[in-house]
Amino acid sequence: MTATKPNYALILTCLIAVWMLPGLLVRTPWKADEAYTFGLVLHMVETGDYVVPTLGGEPFMQKPPLFFVTAAGFAKALSPVLDFASSARMANVVFLGITLLFLGLASRSLYGEESGWLAPLIFMGCIGQFHNTHLMITDVALVAGFAVTLYGLASANENPWIAGIWTGTGLGITFMTKGLLGPGLLGITMLLLPIFFRNWRTGAYFISLFVAAIAILPWLIWWPLNLYNRDAELFKQWFLDNNLGRFIGPQHLGRANPLGLDNNRYNFFVEALWFTVPALPLLLLATWKNRRVTIRQPGVQLSLLCLLIILTVLTSARNGRSLYSMPMLAPAALFGAWGASQLTERFAIHARRICLALFGALIGLIWIGWFAQLKGSPDFIFQELHKRFPEMMPHFSLGALIIALLCSAGWLAWMLRQKPNVPAYAIVNWTSGLAMIYLLVMTLWLPLVESNMSYAHLASLKNALPADHGGIASRSVGEPQRAMLHYYAGVKTERMELDRKKKDTDCNWLLVQSEFLNQEKPVKMPLGDWEEVWRDVHSGKELFRLYRRAPTKQ
Repeated sequence: MTATKPNYALILTCLIAVWMLPGLLVRTPWKADEAYTFGLVLHMVETGDYVVPTLGGEPFMQKPPLFFVTAAGFAKALSPVLDFASSARMANVVFLGITLLFLGLASRSLYGEESGWLAPLIFMGCIGQFHNTHLMITDVALVAGFAVTLYGLASANENPWIAGIWTGTGLGITFMTKGLLGPGLLGITMLLLPIFFRNWRTGAYFISLFVAAIAILPWLIWWPLNLYNRDAELFKQWFLDNNLGRFIGPQHLGRANPLGLDNNRYNFFVEALWFTVPALPLLLLATWKNRRVTIRQPGVQLSLLCLLIILTVLTSARNGRSLYSMPMLAPAALFGAWGASQLTERFAIHARRICLALFGALIGLIWIGWFAQLKGSPDFIFQELHKRFPEMMPHFSLGALIIALLCSAGWLAWMLRQKPNVPAYAIVNWTSGLAMIYLLVMTLWLPLVESNMSYAHLASLKNALPADHGGIASRSVGEPQRAMLHYYAGVKTERMELDRKKKDTDCNWLLVQSEFLNQEKPVKMPLGDWEEVWRDVHSGKELFRLYRRAPTKQ
């Protein structure tokens, strides 16, 4: 086993590069969450205000600013070398690196040194993370906070003082990323561990909790205190609407500004069935083989309890989306590492054949689809693509083709020439297959995806406006769209929704967003005569129209 360690390190390093970089560089901000996040980062770069996140000229108090500040720092430092969006996305590289590092440290601490590379590998192979981790969104930093906290808890009995610092730091990262949710989920886990499991009823563990409580204090105090001193109402908006309100529903708080909250529940237990693949199947396999041993493992106890608490709490909340499942990936990868350590040579042989057939077929289809985009043949594939991406503009890139060819050849060579009986290679093959799918989409198919996800076309709005246009009112323009209008057209609108009783506006320009299919539906206009001067359609769904108030006749 000792002789194979360098190979494992090399394999993991290559996989991290192939998995992480595609989708972070040379593309525009995408709808929806990445677009509005980019708007917040843009405001920080332009103004230097790191206390109040602002979107389109309005305070946007959904989340604390740790991720936005980090992205703004990279945008300032690297934008002379990279484009602005790619520079800001380097924040993802930092937080993903933290996630992989501390998952590896936690896995090694819980299951032994040889398991240290399994948890990062499984995390990269989880289906639920693939697209989300490559977007400029705060959830990427939230998962990093979970990974750091899990490492602190995993090493509590080894060195409680250092472990407590890591635990408090991880909790602080989750707090400064998405507010009270992360510390709440992890805090419940920390309190229930010694109640349910004897392994955690130790003096060292309780010392680590005490240290963690001290270590988290700077994270809890600095930004909330600065925000409160700046604007007490904004503090209440963040603390009540976007922490308690999103969990119990804004109607229970008596708040007038729910910031788009709804009461739709989301079943995260069902989400976990596919979101955590292959981690959950690996644990179930290990549990079946070692029923008496598995549940006694401290790593299984920690990660499984954390996962169940996440699922229970999130499902109980009044507001839910698939994206909110991201925190479950850290504990899922950690308990999946135990399952991966129990794999057999026979399983690895069958897994290799399945991965070669499955991902080989998918990779072949991606290449055929790319050829169809450029040549219009086979016709039935081209027509289907055009139906799904009505604004697609295929573009040939020699650099993207070379990267795709080299990586495809490298993947095929690895699958054909590896030792088929190495158990851990079963996870390598799965993760490398998924990474190849994403890499090919982000190279060969990137123009197609951009046609559906990018708002770069909104730059044409600048040509429809005179230099001295003055204020622009807006109606029904969403958060991502407001951010992209600011970035591409330099436009910040005055939303009429903020005062529903007001029927008129002082602005002589009005920007309206509506559904393209409902474009014949009359638009509720302010007082006066208005004429349409510009329109644009996004992805065949969103219609943007600019109106100018006709001059008053004398």
